[in-house]
Amino acid sequence: MNQITQSYSLKIPQQVELIVQLDYLKELTMQAGQQLLERLWSEEWLDILGSSTKKAYKVIGEQQVQLTHKGQPIYIPSRIRRCIAERVGRILRSQAERQKCYSDVLRNVQTTGVEGKLDSLVSIIAQTLVRFEGKYYKRALIRQSLRTFRKYYYQLGLDLELLTRIPYTKMVQPSIWSFILPYAPDDGQAIQVTCDKDEIAVRLKLPKMFQPFNKRDWYWQLFTVIIPSKVYQRIHAMASNNIKASTLHLPTLRYLRLKGGLSLPFLEFAWTTKYKDQKLLNNQRVMATDLGIINLTTSVICEAGSQISQPIYWSPDKQLLQKIEQLYHHIARVQKKLDRYPKQWLGQGRRTQERERLYQKLNRYRKQIMHLGSNHLLETALLWQCQTLVLEDLRNYDPLKNKCKLSRKLSNWLRGSLYRALIYKAKRFGIKITRVSARWTSSYCPRCGAKGQKIDDPSTKTLNKLGRYFSCPRCLFTADRDYIASINIYRMYQEHLKKRFQLKLSKPVSYMGAGIPRNRLRGAPVHSFPNG
Repeated sequence: MNQITQSYSLKIPQQVELIVQLDYLKELTMQAGQQLLERLWSEEWLDILGSSTKKAYKVIGEQQVQLTHKGQPIYIPSRIRRCIAERVGRILRSQAERQKCYSDVLRNVQTTGVEGKLDSLVSIIAQTLVRFEGKYYKRALIRQSLRTFRKYYYQLGLDLELLTRIPYTKMVQPSIWSFILPYAPDDGQAIQVTCDKDEIAVRLKLPKMFQPFNKRDWYWQLFTVIIPSKVYQRIHAMASNNIKASTLHLPTLRYLRLKGGLSLPFLEFAWTTKYKDQKLLNNQRVMATDLGIINLTTSVICEAGSQISQPIYWSPDKQLLQKIEQLYHHIARVQKKLDRYPKQWLGQGRRTQERERLYQKLNRYRKQIMHLGSNHLLETALLWQCQTLVLEDLRNYDPLKNKCKLSRKLSNWLRGSLYRALIYKAKRFGIKITRVSARWTSSYCPRCGAKGQKIDDPSTKTLNKLGRYFSCPRCLFTADRDYIASINIYRMYQEHLKKRFQLKLSKPVSYMGAGIPRNRLRGAPVHSFPNG
């Protein structure tokens, strides 16, 4: 029996009294959380929380949450103090990962230095950590560590030897910027939730004033949260298709910024549904997928060392990609005006809001592409009854320099969001998702194993390092490079099963000629996949 969890943010009713009390709770918990974070900010606590598998509030303890005003203690219920401790503990755990990245980058900086272009240093350090130490870090973490080094190196004049002696907790001072209050540690003493069809009745304990000094300054507020029809239908469909109905979990209270810049309170609820594994999938059948630029996905179906399908290409609507490109140009124009004039000039505030609105719209388009692509891959895998879906690992892939349009497409598509979406969607159908190294997947022939050449056109075979086609000098096999890469991804997957990681050692793949025409996929049955 497996399970899948889906989360949805539902808006709290806009009642004046309720919004005022929620603002009191927001300011109160943020002050208490900030004081707790400053008190626990040490390498000792980072190591404790980073190595512990318990809930964060159990490691910290609710008695650590304290807040005073003019020497008089402010009363906070114990369960809300638990929630504050959980929030701070999650921040410290994320900082523990940053501390590991900081120490690894610092060790490499002693060799590479901090001078030069930032992107080049990030690329060198990321590849060094992966190749020689087998450690994967997000580029943003490595870039953030390097910026910290460069700040103290250039502005304060500290040399690298002195930087190595300063601990991470002295170089970085975190703070709580956004309000998030998880009610997971609560057991009904701070929030009570009852679900009835398309409504959720919420009983929430809120302060009557900004500085409550005793228990009487808190009271229970009752309100109803409406579940949107689309969300209700999706949850109801999940519950009807599985053995056990969905289980509602305690929510997380947060403030979200809407289109016009208005910030409103939301409750983020999670539903967990249990289901049985799919029995119609073939254990030996694998779908290998290459993530590209012209064709965003190129997939082939393989089984027992043979390719059994034609290549399956997919790309989103061209109009959607054009809208994304237009948004980038619009953002660049607004940013140019923001850089040209001082911040205090008339109109700069309006331009800042316009830039935020454009970035929010861009993120919606990115999510749309991500969900369309993940749904297409899962539909194809289910149509072919594939047990495993293999993708290439692009966490440390750098786009080409001076290729802005290419970099934008990579940021829209290849940076891990597709993999995370596939993970939670594939659980419902029992499909396994795995990643293999993308190194040399488009440079070796999948039929004979020889190293090939990149060409512009199969007819002329003009050599070009950026050519879209592949040509093998040994067996004269010529095909699209995305298609070549997808077959080689399957070969790399076979090597991973044998615990070997070299494409040169893998056996060639034979083509059996079986399969279905590509246009049949357009009429494939459409499955219901979650988008949130």
